[in-house]
Amino acid sequence: MNRSRIRHPLVLALIAVAACAAVASALTSIMAGDMEITSRLMTFENNIYVAKGGIKATRADSTLTADRGIYDRTLELVKAIDNVVVTQPGSTLTSDYLEAYVKEDRMLAKGNPKLERIVERESRDETGVMTKKKSRVLLTCNEVEAFNKENRFLAKGNVHVIEIPFREGETPEEAKENEKDPTSDLVCDTLELFSSEDKAIARTDVVIKTKTLKATGDKAIYLDRENRMIIVGHAHAWQTSKESAGAEEQVSELYASKIIYYPNEDRTIAVGEVHATVYPKGQRGPDDEKGKRKERKKKKKARDETGTASGTAEPAEEPETTGEAGEEAAIVEAGPDSADESATQLSPPEDLPPGDYTPVGGDTGGESPE
Repeated sequence: MNRSRIRHPLVLALIAVAACAAVASALTSIMAGDMEITSRLMTFENNIYVAKGGIKATRADSTLTADRGIYDRTLELVKAIDNVVVTQPGSTLTSDYLEAYVKEDRMLAKGNPKLERIVERESRDETGVMTKKKSRVLLTCNEVEAFNKENRFLAKGNVHVIEIPFREGETPEEAKENEKDPTSDLVCDTLELFSSEDKAIARTDVVIKTKTLKATGDKAIYLDRENRMIIVGHAHAWQTSKESAGAEEQVSELYASKIIYYPNEDRTIAVGEVHATVYPKGQRGPDDEKGKRKERKKKKKARDETGTASGTAEPAEEPETTGEAGEEAAIVEAGPDSADESATQLSPPEDLPPGDYTPVGGDTGGESPE
């Protein structure tokens, strides 16, 4: 007589849990070129792999993770969807969606792409000594394209780049708060990075801001090894500067064919058709000038009314053309289309850094943008 073995319900439950754990821990791996893709749940049909329940793709020193993904073997195309994170030494890219073209070694990220890099730069402190400091660089745009074979990176549409001092161990909340006070800020339509050359080119509606500079132009070329940024095409800048360490701050408005800015030294050179307006501190700054013009108009109007009532008229007030006022007027008049631009030159932007604003440079003649 065969006797069947009856197992305790607790034993059966433990066996079921162990079986589920074994299934859950099992990972499926496939190769896409030299990229290894793993997932907990993967199906294959019509030469297309569909991965769900989280995917991870590794390649050399790069790791990609996402909620789900698709690999089309015919097109050799990998698609990562939702909560995409790509990590490489010193940088992290996040987005909602990413395509990796295996054969072309090209990557395209869309849907709120954000690139964060940790860089080390040399900068001059208040005493003039060069020191090395780490910074966080954050880039956001409409889409990001990376060409790995060319060591080229292209950000397109509403490009915004800020640089913030790196603080070890800061919380996400602290990091977010620190992003409100960047050391530099760049806005443009497209930004192209060449990592092997340490060069970046910003194009179309370029606006650059630092603690002491606001500059605009059609294009800006940043050469990291040479520590210089070259702004061309309707180059225009406002800069706070000092003639010497103990001197008062001044603000200059500058127009030139080319403006060269040295970020680590906070030094600017203007090249070609240079026109500058200077606002020395405590003297004829832009706001003071407007106020004085209004005051002179009020006095003249009062004199005219008094003269009319008494049957006589005061002679019209002569414009100031000597001393500092005359010199400043001459600078404004020397600018391009001065009749239209003088008002702009006397009214610096409201978001200019604090301080009252020397010419930031003259025509050096020999500088080349490349």
